[in-house]
Amino acid sequence: MSLVLIHRDDELDVSSGHVDPWLLAALWTLAIVAVAAAARLLAWYWPGRVFDGVTSHIWTALAWDLAHGHFYRPLLGPDGYGGTRYMPLLFGAQALLIRLGLDPIRAGVLLMQGSVLAAAAALYAALRGHQVPRRLATPLALAVFGTVIYQQYCTDLDPDYLASALAMSSIPLAVRGVRYQQPRWLFAAGLAVVLAALTKVTALAYLVPIAWWLVTSGRARAAAWFVLGTIALFTAAAGLVEVASHGAFLESFRATISGGMRSSDVWRAVPKFLREVAIDPFVAVPVIVACWCAFVRPRRFGLPQMILVTVSAITLVIFTSPGTVGNHLVDLHMASLLVAGVGMAHGQLPARAAAAVVAGMAAALAAISFPVPGIPSVTATLRAQSLPSRAAVRAIHGEFLPQGTRYLSTDPVIAVLYDERPLLLDAFNLSRFVRERTAAGRDLEQRLRRHDFAFVIVREDPLGSQNHNDLERLIHSTYDVRAVRNPFVVLVPRVD
Repeated sequence: MSLVLIHRDDELDVSSGHVDPWLLAALWTLAIVAVAAAARLLAWYWPGRVFDGVTSHIWTALAWDLAHGHFYRPLLGPDGYGGTRYMPLLFGAQALLIRLGLDPIRAGVLLMQGSVLAAAAALYAALRGHQVPRRLATPLALAVFGTVIYQQYCTDLDPDYLASALAMSSIPLAVRGVRYQQPRWLFAAGLAVVLAALTKVTALAYLVPIAWWLVTSGRARAAAWFVLGTIALFTAAAGLVEVASHGAFLESFRATISGGMRSSDVWRAVPKFLREVAIDPFVAVPVIVACWCAFVRPRRFGLPQMILVTVSAITLVIFTSPGTVGNHLVDLHMASLLVAGVGMAHGQLPARAAAAVVAGMAAALAAISFPVPGIPSVTATLRAQSLPSRAAVRAIHGEFLPQGTRYLSTDPVIAVLYDERPLLLDAFNLSRFVRERTAAGRDLEQRLRRHDFAFVIVREDPLGSQNHNDLERLIHSTYDVRAVRNPFVVLVPRVD
């Protein structure tokens, strides 16, 4: 059945095209600094290293499994321990690159940086869909690279940029469908939301602002078909994933979806959310500007503004789960840039004041990126750490793990780099299983107490014992430190 879309020019933002030259110059300066800083950090970090975060190696282990014919693991099986709430699109793409012959780490780096580029392109398309001039939309899109979040995660593999790119791309597709009265573009927008949700399930929330926009502009029938069609597509896709994983997908998702959330975490969500926003001024400033444009000096409360409200709400919900950090602000940053860009195009901001703020952001970004001594920065933090390298993994295998050795590693990279199936997939969730005495937790505890493993390798600061989780405390109660190959610690069975 076809959709009837009535075109109304007054419902689509149309700007005058005039942008203050000082504001434009400041935005381009910020964009150039952001791209230059990203290139510098990537060139410095990547030669000879693996991902900085263990979470990135969990994604890589999922991709390695899939590349070798294993799509999700059971929580407890003959090949080891599973349990993850990660959606399949990101690691499915990484698995494809591995099958094409790429090294697992290099495949992840390519996918991560491609995701950020896609996010910038999607934001540009959304800005242009709301008639923001190209000369303004381009530097705003490149500002995706200019955050502390990006600098923290350019050394990792993270799904947020890919999910945000796909979700944001639904906006210009929906606008195009309305503008040209072509229902197929609205279908494409729904498909983009489905793909985003298959990367990060909370991206399904983008249904809300698009449906609201359609209803409030007199297209209730189109909104109903859009929502029902998108939900049906997502349900079918999730069903295919469940069948392809032989039931492991939903089993794993049900066991891990809360992340161990307790009632007290709900009350901590708002302070944690505000703290994470404040930590990154390059996110905080666009959020403030967007709120000014949307609520203090609103021109029209339309689709971009509703996206900002929806993304803020879903991000706050995400922060109720333990372990969530700043990477979950990517959607909020992009939504804020969209609203701010539309506001700038319509003159909702005092141009010279905005130019001064953006110029200050550019100077601050340059100071932390190149970096200025004494100023806290991602680069300075990384330089002070023992960064994980391929050489450290090779040293551990050469000294302790000859072929056939039974070992357990809390970081899957130890196995994946040697084309081995990791016994343990996700140490964060397995630590919960140990604490909650699930079947997988009890099984691992018994194997550790029996000293079934010749070696256990953990990724930790050997002096930071006060920060041990339940799994690490169990390991240290049954195994003793044998050697340190930073940032890895090698343990052997305790003699007594």
